[in-house]
Formats: sequence, C-alpha cells, structure tokens
Amino acid sequence: MKKLVSIVVFTIAVVCTCFSQSKKITAPQVPCNNSADDVAGIYTNHNNTKYGPVSLKGNAAEKAAMMKSLIAIEQLEELSRKDFKLTGCAARVSFAKWGNSNYGKNVYARYSYQLGVYPYVCHVTEHVPKIVDEYRTVLRVDINPDLINAGSALRPGTGNISFDKTATTLMWGYDFPADALLGPSYEKNRVSNPSKVSKYISESNLLAGRSNAYKSYHQDFLKLNNGNGYVENYMAGSPYDKVTENSYRWIDRHYLITKLGIPLLIPVTRKQYLQDMLEYFEIEKANFNFTVDELLKNSAANNSDFALKQKQTWQAHKAAYSQHYEAKNARVKDLLASKTEAWLNSPAIVAGNNATLDAKERLEQTGVFYEAEDWDKNIFALYVLNPAYFNTTSGTTTKPILMEVQFRYELSKDKGFSERLITNFSKNFDMEALRKMLE
Repeated sequence: MKKLVSIVVFTIAVVCTCFSQSKKITAPQVPCNNSADDVAGIYTNHNNTKYGPVSLKGNAAEKAAMMKSLIAIEQLEELSRKDFKLTGCAARVSFAKWGNSNYGKNVYARYSYQLGVYPYVCHVTEHVPKIVDEYRTVLRVDINPDLINAGSALRPGTGNISFDKTATTLMWGYDFPADALLGPSYEKNRVSNPSKVSKYISESNLLAGRSNAYKSYHQDFLKLNNGNGYVENYMAGSPYDKVTENSYRWIDRHYLITKLGIPLLIPVTRKQYLQDMLEYFEIEKANFNFTVDELLKNSAANNSDFALKQKQTWQAHKAAYSQHYEAKNARVKDLLASKTEAWLNSPAIVAGNNATLDAKERLEQTGVFYEAEDWDKNIFALYVLNPAYFNTTSGTTTKPILMEVQFRYELSKDKGFSERLITNFSKNFDMEALRKMLE
C-alpha cells in the first residue's frame, strides 16, 4: 500500500457548557521583532471559550455526566503542563457534542474536549504580538468516537456489478446495495437487520484519516485495534521525507484509548465469510433483478434504436447473472464441504471494490483468499466489531467506552510553540488516567 487517502475533516462547531459570557483575549502588548514565539502564552478553560457559551445537548443527567468526563480530561491536560511554560500562542478549551456513535447494537453519545492553539505573530508595523484567528495545532479527546472516519465503503465481493461489452450487448454497470433487499422496507431493514457482509471492516477502514505510514501499515492497525501506542497521518510532508532546516511538517497523531486486553475488532474467518456470502448471494440476486426490472419498466415506452439495444443488453445480463449466481453458490458450498477446519478457520482476506466490480472477475475471485491486506490492489482483511468489547450494556448512553486522542501539530523553524506542546504532551499526559475512565 503506497498511500492511504487521508480525509479527516472536522467542522469546528464548538459547543461548551458555560454560562458566563465569553471574554475577548488579547496577546500581551510587549515589543517584538519578526517573531512572537517567546511571548508569554494565554490559556483559557471551558468557562471562557472562543465561540461563546452554548449548552451541550441532552437532558440534565446526560449533561452532568458529559461535563464530569470533559472536565476530568481538561484537568488531566492542565496537570500535564504543571511544569511547562506556555509561550507563543493562546490555548483555548471548548467542549462539544457531535451526535451519537453506533457500535452494532448499542448507541452512545459522542462528545469531545478540544484545546485549540492559536499562534502569535508579530505585527509588521506595530511590532506587538497579535493572535492568529485560526489554528493548525489542536488537541482533541473524542469520547465514543466514530471508528470509521473516512475512506470508501468496503465491498468485499459485494454490491455494484458490471458486464463487459460483447458483439450483441453494451457494457453496463448496475448499482445496488449489499446491506438489505431493495423494496418498500429497504430503509428500515438496512438499519434494523443489515446483511452480515455489510458490517465488515478492513484494516484500511480503521487507518483511513489516522495513518499514512504505508511501511508500517499492519503494525499501525494493530496499535489502534489494541489501544497500544499512536499512529500518525502526515497532512503536509511525509514520514519518509528527508528533514531539512526549511522543512515544514503538519502531523495528525492519533491514539485509541481502549479497555485493556480487549481488541476492538476481531478477524472474520474464511468459514464465516463463506457462510455470510451464501446469505448475501440471495440479496444480490434479488437486488440485481430488481434493478434490471426497474430499468426495463422505466424504458418500456422508449423504442429508439439505442433504447432497444439497452433493453436487449439488460435482458442478456439477467440471463448471464443467473449463471454467475449458480456458479458462485456451488463454489462456496463446495469449499465449505471440502476444506479442513484449519483452512476454514484462517482469516478471510479477499479481493473487493474495483477488483470485483466486473461480473466475470467477481466470479473468479469467489472463494479465493490472500495472505495479507493490500489496499492498493483492493485486497482486504476482514474484521467485525468484537462482541466482547461492544455488546455489553452500560446503562447510559453517555458512558465512555472508547476514546480517541488526536494531537495535530506543526514542525518547522517558526513553529516552536507547537513542537514544545507536542513534546510536553508526549512526556507528561496521563493516558492511563483516560483508560481508567472507561472502567
């Protein structure tokens, strides 16, 4: 895997639970020349946010529970800087609620602590420090975060399918979902009773937006999955670039704080995958035929030459698909009956997405397994949420069961404030205290 597309975009809609009016802050008005990096910094906690007082959404008990957790995080961050001198910036806390995260059967409130770091600059004519209105350095602690932040939907030999052009048919692609049967109950069923294959997660799904270190791809996945250590996504520069005096690096560091000794995701076995595919084949067959029938119905009154060619193509593809369906079913059933338990219990690593979009390639890849995930080649190791981690009843939707720590920082000769903060954070922030909040 050469590169993970890194798309993690947070709209900063900062919400805090304070009732006093936000107070405008101003950098110390001391003389400076070119740089203000050594000017005394400013810190404001959640009682004086940049964007003013807005309440966290929820009932009284939910608000109180969220505030308790967020203030505990705020105090941990403050404690990490007890021997640290803040300079060259204004660091401002805010709290936010981002809706809910769905972990299979259970839904939890997603809310977060944020410390936005606004650098000082030395005004070119006034020669006094000014606070920049936007930040690039930021610390966030997200309680009950979304596990899958970015990346395309995983299609491990499922979903949309296409047929090549022949002497009598057009090339045509058919778009249909893999999570439930199309029809009047589709929207309900895709939420209440989705197909098993639609709940698979790959290593690249978990890493998207969190790591682009392709040389340590699988190792970074294990760090996140086991809540052990951090991974980094370079937003500017690369972990493999040669660093010079003029280098600029903008790095997004991520930790997943988990319950000790329990992985978030567990591998799907080949046996489970094959059994799940038998269930999926019935969904695919119904949805493919539903899609083709809709095309035929909507073009019934059109008798142009091209329309007639389209209808001929669709009818031919229905017949071709029927043969593919029978062949895939037979192949999967044969593997389940003939392979050893050791083979069946090995991890399911399969081709998907563009590698199985063509109907012929999908048939060829049915029952084929690989040794390791390769995102560039559309080869995916399949996982599901670990029931031992997520299927416990907490009694409250605001209970922290998982946290994500994100520290986005800058490294360059004129970003000393940011480098000092990440260095201090790495040495002094108490990650184990966060983990204890999950108990």
